[in-house]
Amino acid sequence: MSDAGVPRLLARNGRTLAWMERGAPDGFPVFYAHGNPGSRLELLFLDRKAEDYGLRLIALDRPGFGQSDFVSEYGLLDYAADVEYLADHLGVLRFGLLGWSSGGPAVLAAACQMPQRVAFVVSVSGYTNFGECPQAESLMKNYNLRGPELSERRPELFSRVVKLARWVDRTLPNVYLKMAASEMSGPDRQILRDRRVAELFMRNQQESVAQGVDGVIQDLEIQWAPWPFLLADIGVPVSLFQGQKDTFVPWLFATHLQQSINGAELTLFEDQGHLYILSPVYQDRIFRNILRHAD
Repeated sequence: MSDAGVPRLLARNGRTLAWMERGAPDGFPVFYAHGNPGSRLELLFLDRKAEDYGLRLIALDRPGFGQSDFVSEYGLLDYAADVEYLADHLGVLRFGLLGWSSGGPAVLAAACQMPQRVAFVVSVSGYTNFGECPQAESLMKNYNLRGPELSERRPELFSRVVKLARWVDRTLPNVYLKMAASEMSGPDRQILRDRRVAELFMRNQQESVAQGVDGVIQDLEIQWAPWPFLLADIGVPVSLFQGQKDTFVPWLFATHLQQSINGAELTLFEDQGHLYILSPVYQDRIFRNILRHAD
């Protein structure tokens, strides 16, 4: 996890896409979608296990995150188009998709958009489609997660709250980490007790807002709005992983995804929260699942 994480840059329609890859260079390609806040640097958590399992992980910073230029009115299907563009640039014809947290909606969109090229999709602790889940916002409120309500009814206040979080993140990182940990479940706090993991966690958080918060806000708002496709239209193998002690994404979102996507498989971890993907033990579980579908 000492890699600098320097991105490669790709021009697309007059803007810059920042991306990187890790794992096994000759392995089966899997495009990874980061969380929010998050960035391509999340691959540094997964590098070693991906190499062990013979998987080539490729991640791009979504617009406004990390080093990718911000693009206004960027939606989930635009992410799918960016993945396709990068895959064409790399000469990758068939690939898998893996998304964590806010990356879940992005990879589901890409799977729906490119069924001929996508071998499988894995969503780890991801959102469901609020447009198909009438109780989604109330579930968020039950977890004291007021983001969707605040962004819709008081967008200026929501923007100020996100900007304040960015300021604390970049100027008082120890305070930010303590604040974040205070909102986590016990299993998540245990994961962050590993100093190396905590340092990379903070580095990833800071990189995500290096350009400001426009990308963060837009990314969240498109996830909380009705998606431009139906979950039932996803026609590739889908695997879902979810911790039942997650304090950031209600675990019932995963059951809604399973019920709405034909043939979707769901693995629930009763004793895990949101950060288990950072643990090598659970990376083994996820990557073994991926190998079942990689071809």
